[in-house]
Amino acid sequence: MTRVLQVLGRSAGGIARHVAQVTAALDGSDGLIIDIAGPPDLPLEMPKAVIPLTIPDGPIGGHRRAIRALRHLIGAYDVVHAHGLRAGIDAGIATRRSGTRSLVTVHNLVRTEISGPKAILYRRAEAAAVLATDHTFAVSNDIARHLRAGLKRRVDRIEVLYLGIGEPPPVTRSKSEVRAALGVGEASLIVTVARLAPQKSLDVLIDALARVDAGTHLAILGEGPLRVDLEQRMRTARLEGRVHFLGFRDDVADHIAAADVFALSSVWEGVPLAAQEAILLDTPVVATDVGGMRELIANKVSGRLVPPGDPAALADALTEVLSSDERRSTYTRSALATLRDRFSTEKMLARLRDAYGA
Repeated sequence: MTRVLQVLGRSAGGIARHVAQVTAALDGSDGLIIDIAGPPDLPLEMPKAVIPLTIPDGPIGGHRRAIRALRHLIGAYDVVHAHGLRAGIDAGIATRRSGTRSLVTVHNLVRTEISGPKAILYRRAEAAAVLATDHTFAVSNDIARHLRAGLKRRVDRIEVLYLGIGEPPPVTRSKSEVRAALGVGEASLIVTVARLAPQKSLDVLIDALARVDAGTHLAILGEGPLRVDLEQRMRTARLEGRVHFLGFRDDVADHIAAADVFALSSVWEGVPLAAQEAILLDTPVVATDVGGMRELIANKVSGRLVPPGDPAALADALTEVLSSDERRSTYTRSALATLRDRFSTEKMLARLRDAYGA
């Protein structure tokens, strides 16, 4: 019997969904027992009760307390698998000389909007997470290359592991029902799933909407600290009635499936699970060319990629995709082929079973 502890910080939805998926698939199989430790306010229900643990967001304060808490927990586990840089460092330090193996999955790189001394601390954390743990999984080649470039040794500890999401998420309502509830009818509908935070650059997406056909609507699923600012930006652009702030939802798949386009305007990403869900739900993707997005989408082959921070380019790509049913169908077919080949859930789970020693 091998006992594995998944450790999360204050996770965005994609990371939490990945941990929930892995736990549901592997717990109780092949001699594995998998538990989860993390904050009580995770953005979705997990497949089993979460052990309370707070990994601070910042680079310094509160981590001694988190390491002490982990040391109290790890005696019952053979493997600790942390998600995110800070969780990886804390888990690596806590397991040192304990006999418990430590793994970390790096889902994102240091945010580009961070600068100055804080940026230096965060970038040191990237190397520290690799060096503190026994093995590192990077969710894209882009992240793996970046991590290796920052290290002079132990680069062999870094491995790319794509996070496949399996079958399409269940859709509970028809397209017409979702559109009727939004009040958009047969109008063009763009959907995004994003935390309302600087990383997602939703101001660019709102500015892009102002440049596309006046009948087009945008539904934003997510919540975050920039909601008031984004609502003001919507009003300034005179887009009231066309931008729908829906907050956190448990019917994300319904909205993605009802959309003509799934859009992301992020300034950085790993390989977002929401974009993978869109492909599985036969919705074409228009996104910024950041992080591992080009490992999922080939521009003008399986979707559209545009430079970050460019609302005009984003608007042009959205207009192109919205204007042609045939183009949307071509993009989704090609994207699905890539997803099934490269982002195989079965391959991911098999690799994790092996990493856990099952």
